[in-house]
Amino acid sequence: MNSLPENLNPNDLLKCITDLSWEILELMKTYNQNIKNTKEFQKELNIINYDSGPVTRADVEISEFIKKTIKERFPFTDWDFLSEEDVKDKKLKEFESKWVWIIDPIDGTKDFINQTGQFAIHIALLFEKKLILGVVPIPSKNQVWMSFEGRGTWCESNSKDSEIPILKVSKELRNMTVLTSKTHFHSEFEILLKELNPKKILGMGSIGYKITSILRGEGDLYISYSLPQGSCPKDWDMAGPMALIKGAGGHFTDINGNDLDFLKNDYQQRGILIASLSKDHKEICRKLKSIVYRKKLNCI
Repeated sequence: MNSLPENLNPNDLLKCITDLSWEILELMKTYNQNIKNTKEFQKELNIINYDSGPVTRADVEISEFIKKTIKERFPFTDWDFLSEEDVKDKKLKEFESKWVWIIDPIDGTKDFINQTGQFAIHIALLFEKKLILGVVPIPSKNQVWMSFEGRGTWCESNSKDSEIPILKVSKELRNMTVLTSKTHFHSEFEILLKELNPKKILGMGSIGYKITSILRGEGDLYISYSLPQGSCPKDWDMAGPMALIKGAGGHFTDINGNDLDFLKNDYQQRGILIASLSKDHKEICRKLKSIVYRKKLNCI
């Protein structure tokens, strides 16, 4: 596999990341139990509120655990790391390697704090800014979703129904279930969804949780809509989930149908972004774009 560092066995890498993911799920059980068992869980989790949202002790510790484990397992491998918890100062990092790990230790921290179950861990590996590996553990489902270059996307689970078929779909928009953020919502997004008129709209937490919901067949289309001056998803929100849905033969694009780019523009992923397993993804993009122009919506 030419996109991996020299002398790195892909099976060794896959085993390391698989084992790491299950260790993270065990760690999350401890954090979750601490929240349930203490009335002072905010103190227990050392919650700090940034403009971009809350950060807990669990975010920081899991971020360090992921980086430490990969570095120790492959001490002589040339790669860099970009974790959400490393860039709270909003400074761009300079990467010397062609290989960069992008990490979101807890995507959906508010849902983690509130114990909704709709949070995930995102891990992705890029080679020359292109995704080659993505892992999204879902603690509430006890599932580890994985995608590896050339091997597709699959789910590992301890449950009896671990075999989850991933099916590409062909539905009209009016018969689709659209997944959106529960919190990042605005009037122009409401106009877009009203014009789209899908069968159902579901607000969910983590992007990884939403994308794996599509892979499980619980939703059809994910739409993110950020305004030019508003908050927006970042690389660590999108990289792992995008690897999964692309590995399953799906799409994660902007409104023009272009794949997302990473490691640029302050790591921001602005505008209208769309993920689906639909065979008609390009037509969906065209439909959304026509609504944007017809309603003169503010979109990059």
